[in-house]
Amino acid sequence: MNLSKRSIEMLLDLVEIKLSYMDISDREDARDMEILERCRDELQSLDRQPENVTPFVRPIRRPGRPRTAA
Repeated sequence: MNLSKRSIEMLLDLVEIKLSYMDISDREDARDMEILERCRDELQSLDRQPENVTPFVRPIRRPGRPRTAA
C-alpha cells in the first residue's frame, strides 16, 4: 500500500505535534519519544521520494536467430 504525499504530510504533522507536547518522566516516555523520532525520520524520507517512479526494467529479448554484425 502506498501513501499519498498529502497523507504523509498529515502524519508527519501529527507526529511532530505529539513530539512537541511530550514530557519525558520515565524510561517508557523516553522510549516512546525515540520511536516517534524514528517514525518522523521514516515519514520524511518517504516525503522526499519522487512519486510514480518505476525502477528500470531491462526489456526481455525474444528467443530466435542471433543478431548478425553489420
